[in-house]
Amino acid sequence: MSQENVEIVRRLLGPFEQGDLVPLFRDDTIYASIRAASEPFFTPDFECVFVRADVGRAAYSGLDGLRAGFLDWLEPWESYRAGVEDVIDAGDRRVAVLTNDHAYPKGASAEVTFLGAPLWTVRDSKVASIEFYWDRAEGLAAAGLAE
Repeated sequence: MSQENVEIVRRLLGPFEQGDLVPLFRDDTIYASIRAASEPFFTPDFECVFVRADVGRAAYSGLDGLRAGFLDWLEPWESYRAGVEDVIDAGDRRVAVLTNDHAYPKGASAEVTFLGAPLWTVRDSKVASIEFYWDRAEGLAAAGLAE
């Protein structure tokens, strides 16, 4: 079952590794298409939590909540690319994703990078929750994994 959970997460991550995330979440038409294609893979009670040092924990419900959370996160960025280094079985229906994200702040020319470790929980072959950690050490610690 755990390998199946890893594969579910890998499949869902694919479209988000193709380029800039900003238009995927900001453009209503693009997001509507992504939402419709993704909806069957999420539980009805899906929840996501954005864990950031500057704001703490912010929880959002449903796929519309996922979008709202990303719109909040993407607000200061002109562009944002997500990269996946690895997808790891973290036990107890959880999957850790090692990310290497690159972003340009609005009006700046220097790129910022984030090494994160979002934690996904899969229940009955559907995603029940995602905790987005942009600090890899925090995400791995929350998963009970050593870096």
